[in-house]
Amino acid sequence: MALKKLSQNQLAGQRGEHLVAERTLAMGFAFDSRNRLETGIDGILELRDPQTGQTLANWIGAQVKTTDSGAYTYEDESGFEYLIKADDLEYWSGSNIPVILVLVRLCDNSMFWKAVDTGSLSEPRRLRFDKTQDRFEKGAADRIAALCVARDRLGSYVPPMRSGEDVHLTMVRVVLPGEIFVGSSLFASGRDAARELASVGPHAPFDWVVRNRRFLSFRDPLGSPLSEIVDEGSVESIETDALSLVDDVDDEHLFIELLARTLSVQLEEDLTYDRESRALYFRAPGQNKGRKYRYRSLVNETSADVVTVWRGKDGHVGSVRHHAFVPGFQRIGDEWLLSITPTFVFTRDGFRPHYSSGALIAGKKKKEKNGAIRGQFLMWRHLLVKSGQNTQHQLFDRPDRNSLLRFEPLDAIKMPLAVPEEAWRREDPNAASMVDTEWLL
Repeated sequence: MALKKLSQNQLAGQRGEHLVAERTLAMGFAFDSRNRLETGIDGILELRDPQTGQTLANWIGAQVKTTDSGAYTYEDESGFEYLIKADDLEYWSGSNIPVILVLVRLCDNSMFWKAVDTGSLSEPRRLRFDKTQDRFEKGAADRIAALCVARDRLGSYVPPMRSGEDVHLTMVRVVLPGEIFVGSSLFASGRDAARELASVGPHAPFDWVVRNRRFLSFRDPLGSPLSEIVDEGSVESIETDALSLVDDVDDEHLFIELLARTLSVQLEEDLTYDRESRALYFRAPGQNKGRKYRYRSLVNETSADVVTVWRGKDGHVGSVRHHAFVPGFQRIGDEWLLSITPTFVFTRDGFRPHYSSGALIAGKKKKEKNGAIRGQFLMWRHLLVKSGQNTQHQLFDRPDRNSLLRFEPLDAIKMPLAVPEEAWRREDPNAASMVDTEWLL
């Protein structure tokens, strides 16, 4: 008498389908397993609005391939390849709904997914999986849902599959000093006044402005080198609000120039001003030497390589990358804010400008994602807030002088929906083969 049996492959396949069903439900989708009559699609995902719970009548087919253990083809730390059977691909190509392939490996509970039509033009059966980008997990919900967008129908819309998230404005609040010093200058312009100061000494401060013989500074000029450029009898201190909240455009521009100069002086122990990009960037500690900076992120203490030396295979220095930001002061109502635009400055050795700085910056920014930019903003926010505190210096552990500007972080804004970074990527799997080749340094 023949005995009833279940093969190990049957058990593994059933386990894989159950794991995929559970993970799909955790993403917020509905999941219906097919019956034993299925011939190439193990289950159907239906999209569901996470805010209202409404099902959307948008479906995605899922084929699950399960293995107990072992490596995938050409598997390494970053990814692997999978070759679809020819008859499976032919079957899925006739589907009127998107189809994804989900690979499950039971030994490590790993799950990866890919739309079945994302192979290259030359090898449509061969799929390349990225172990970071293609994990079948909650963070992939929006990319999966985006497969349902009808590209041939204007106005087709699929709501975000993730709930709201905190959004951080790339700004800090500026707390101004209570008083500002005004007076008449002996010189008509700042350029003429700067020449006079240079003749007095090489280390005269420049956190002041002179325009049309009018002098402004948060620093008392009397008893300092600045007394050489002012009419001492005309100097007086007034409340800062008298100048910071004026409606005259020219006066506001003059005040913004003073804020920018004051900020540069306040951070001059750590940062250098790049005239071409108008950015403040971390100064290298020495020729062809890197630098780390410790700061607090949203969660914990961390560090960043704020000056990085890049060497070629021959050991020669190709470039030195400096973290930088472009400051922008602006008034909103009765408040002054400082916008922080993260960027980079490239030098040849930590000091001399790099000939191809523009191309290097463009190449770097093409690779920047939201997480990296957020981290840079948090680092700069940390530095600015600390710079306004009368404590030990944050980078070089030197006593700081009295800071003139203080900065406060702004509260995060809670958004009702999340903006998925992955959903902004190109949808056409063959787009890369249709753009011009670009040479990046």
